[in-house]
Amino acid sequence: VADLDTLCQIVSVLREERALANSSPTTMAAARAISSVIEDAQERLIFCANAALNREVTKFKPSPSDLDYPAKLLGTSTITTEDGSDDSKQLATAAAGEEAGSSDAVQAQLRVYESWFPPMRSVLRVLSKIFRVVEPRVFEDIALESVQSCTRCLKDGSAVVLKNSGVMHADLFLVKHLLILREQLSPFDIQLRAVERQLDFSEAGKAVTRFLANRNRRLLSMSTENALVTLLREGVSVQESSVDSKRDLEDALRSACNDFIEHTSSTVAGSVLDFVEHCKGVSTTSSGPFKDQSCMQGEYVKAVFTHTSELLTEQLDEVTKQMALYLENPATQSILLKPVIRKITRAMDDARRFMSEAVDGEHGWEAGMRGDIGKMMEEIESGVKSATAKLSAR
Repeated sequence: VADLDTLCQIVSVLREERALANSSPTTMAAARAISSVIEDAQERLIFCANAALNREVTKFKPSPSDLDYPAKLLGTSTITTEDGSDDSKQLATAAAGEEAGSSDAVQAQLRVYESWFPPMRSVLRVLSKIFRVVEPRVFEDIALESVQSCTRCLKDGSAVVLKNSGVMHADLFLVKHLLILREQLSPFDIQLRAVERQLDFSEAGKAVTRFLANRNRRLLSMSTENALVTLLREGVSVQESSVDSKRDLEDALRSACNDFIEHTSSTVAGSVLDFVEHCKGVSTTSSGPFKDQSCMQGEYVKAVFTHTSELLTEQLDEVTKQMALYLENPATQSILLKPVIRKITRAMDDARRFMSEAVDGEHGWEAGMRGDIGKMMEEIESGVKSATAKLSAR
């Protein structure tokens, strides 16, 4: 990275010198010589940037401390790093530096930056350094490949977090980093789109066979009937494929958000959602009256909503707590939580519709039972809506 910084400074200074040289007719030759030096420096710069990205992103092997979430965000990670130190000691050293008089705002920003997954830090650091010192097309090619590699690293990292810390942390880890990556790339104003062309030799064998079997082939003909031209035309084709890193990034973010919504809905109200899905399946496949099905037993339905109601507050508090830890912006938290609320609310409406088919006096249903279940349903709906209101009020 030191070479990268030096080369960026060299290119910037040389550009300024070239601009001064171009301002006078007597120094035009010097300007041309400087342009040649700039091209050499940019070539070396591109090599160093690709080498850094290949080492720190494409071939990155995370250590346990790199994926120690949520402890890394809480500042409580004690996993030993490769150099033999541990995160808690490093954090203590950082805290001592803060007490020495460093700016609180700068230190806070540095802590946030250090909490990012290393490959994403590397991509954003390298791109920000070379943005103004290489040609736009070259920069976009480097950005396209690095963003693709970074997205893959984040998905792989999420799988490790899932194994170590659970599904909620894995989902939030991926959503957090993909949101940051998208946000940090927006100032560059690049398309991250390209068309890749590859030669396809799959038909080459058949073309060679036809070439050898043709005894009347014209090797010296100057027309399209030339046997060698025909061999190349039939045996080799060009395959084009579109590469769009920005679209892939958006797709990955959308998929991560959908996974979080599904998993969080199941965590908060999984019993109710399973009950509704079971009722839907029975209503479409069973030939008997729906009210007589096992899923419509009064005690069973009450047990479903009792279980959800008892755990609701605890589960919602845990969800909002972890969202606040991973996502700093309350508006983002609210946007992500609202689909969860809508899904649970729709499930409640469906449950009421199924319960309306139950008849008092049959299968354990009576007015008191129906009233108790209705009260619990209202408490569940009120609880999930209040969670959104708390986020909006922050």
